[in-house]
Amino acid sequence: MTLSCTFSTLLLGTALLSASPLAADPEHRASATPASPIEQAKTKLRALTGTGIDFELHPYSDDFYRLNLGNEHLLLSKDGNYLFSGRVIDVRSRVDHIAKIQQIANQQSMANIPYEQLLTYPANNEQYSITVFTDIDCPYCRKFHKELPALNQLGVTVHYVMLPRGRAGSPAYEKTAATLCAERPNQAMDAAMRSSPAPLQNAQCQHSLDTQVALARQFGFQSTPTILLPNGEALPGYVPARDLVARLEKL
Repeated sequence: MTLSCTFSTLLLGTALLSASPLAADPEHRASATPASPIEQAKTKLRALTGTGIDFELHPYSDDFYRLNLGNEHLLLSKDGNYLFSGRVIDVRSRVDHIAKIQQIANQQSMANIPYEQLLTYPANNEQYSITVFTDIDCPYCRKFHKELPALNQLGVTVHYVMLPRGRAGSPAYEKTAATLCAERPNQAMDAAMRSSPAPLQNAQCQHSLDTQVALARQFGFQSTPTILLPNGEALPGYVPARDLVARLEKL
């Protein structure tokens, strides 16, 4: 069971939904030396999660702490009594704060992307760079791939993170590995996106597919295509080239 699943089960088991108060043992509220507000919030959260689950709590706003739990991101009220998941929208600014803290986490994780190990389609005159989590068996990924010439012409460099549907040893995994191992990987990728994958016997090189799959797990991405913008915003699904460039121009 994953960390996220463990915590989600715990939330359901304790009937904690969005804006539900955290249960805290009164005996643990008092201490000889008054703790800082963030330490008090951590104590209340630990009373809920127990000691077997690791989490990180960071300042976020006047009202909330940002809670990182593996690749799951939530908000905790400053008093530690309320835990928020799902969508948390500020009706004044219309900002979805859960989406915003996910974006912050994505920005931090982007520093660890090994771009030199990815398939890259460079722009003619680069204005923007995006990272796309893709699968050569995904119909909408293939549709997006057809947009690459237009994106490159419009100044967008595309880095691909491969996320096959199957685990190591599965046909989908081996087909993807063969594409990465081809003598000309980009040409093999183009062919794979046209349903002509590289021969499987070419799947034995020192490829980076496991690293790429782990990277998707780090971000918490499971669906393809997922387009990661330079500001950490993630767009799920197919986006036409001109619409994507229009979005990039607004960043």
